[in-house]
Amino acid sequence: MSPAFSLRKDAKGRLVLDRPDEPEVVDVRIRRSFPWSEPNRFISIRGKEGKEIILVEDLDALPEDLRALINEYLSGTSFIPRIERVIQVDVRFGFQQWKVQTDRGGAEFRVQEREDVRFMPDGRFSIKDANGNLYEMPQLERLDEHSRRAIESLL
Repeated sequence: MSPAFSLRKDAKGRLVLDRPDEPEVVDVRIRRSFPWSEPNRFISIRGKEGKEIILVEDLDALPEDLRALINEYLSGTSFIPRIERVIQVDVRFGFQQWKVQTDRGGAEFRVQEREDVRFMPDGRFSIKDANGNLYEMPQLERLDEHSRRAIESLL
């Protein structure tokens, strides 16, 4: 089944939304919706003013070329580093100081509250640092032994 819309890039690199019997919408924005534990579900396509035009319930149901364009756009606009290795977690003075290796390089950050490390239903973890930045950490079994030992006291 063909979707009721298509996306393309114009000469300036902006995303253009085309729908049957509707005027094209230039410079649309694409955002992931909650829950972030299901990154291929509930993708919001919005006008540049922020108003939602289309909600894609399941990205996997779209044709490969459309899905690839949406994923390309999302990867360039979403910044949630994935923790690949936990080097150290120092728990002193009522906060946690994390030193990690992410898919975007090394990082150090502070976690103020124990509740800022959240277990997600699929086994991954969402970590919010003291500045409000989000990090994603894979399921424990996907981490190396050193990383698992480094976070053992937090779980």
